[in-house]
Amino acid sequence: MNKETKIIYSFVILALLLVGAFIFLWSLKTNQINRVKLRSNDDLERFVTRDISTTDADGVSRNFSDLKGKVWLISHVFTRCPGQCAGVCVVLDDLRKEVNNENLLHLVSVTLDPSHDDASQLKAFSQKHGLVSKDWWFLTGNPDELNGYMLETFSLSAQEKNEEQRSGPDDLFAHRPMVALIDHELKIRGWYDPFDERGNKSLRENLFSAINDMKSSRGS
Repeated sequence: MNKETKIIYSFVILALLLVGAFIFLWSLKTNQINRVKLRSNDDLERFVTRDISTTDADGVSRNFSDLKGKVWLISHVFTRCPGQCAGVCVVLDDLRKEVNNENLLHLVSVTLDPSHDDASQLKAFSQKHGLVSKDWWFLTGNPDELNGYMLETFSLSAQEKNEEQRSGPDDLFAHRPMVALIDHELKIRGWYDPFDERGNKSLRENLFSAINDMKSSRGS
């Protein structure tokens, strides 16, 4: 190996070492940033600070601020849903029956299809699935206003599917079956997938924790 070849090899090895060091430091920094983000998300408290007027299945005007003082669960629904929405409602209904106290827990199902789902459609849906109860609101409203509010306040949204993406005539929206838990002070405690085993367990545990905190605040 001549002198020039040795020099070239030395430069190549040095370059590889520099690249490896850069990748290591970049990975280390990225992990630190991600840990900071996770801590920030954990520490960040979100509250329902803005209200909106909605209409329930009986045609009665409802405001979310009226639920202050109760623990409540909110999720999306739409009456033409092929099945997932009814499944979420079953989970919520089981929790409602377990709590068995309308002064402690309230359920809210907001249509993600307000252009179609008026009060009569929501009434028929709740009756069909045996979900009619004064501690359960099925809500509709102005489409743009309501959908924007749900995204901004509860981070709940849906995407309308193209014709090619639909498995049937009622397979209209793509959305995750998330449930948000709000405590008696209108603090959003978290988001949960009721179909996921760990998510369902976490939902139940945090729900009863929120109810106990509410009872303590009442001195009961």
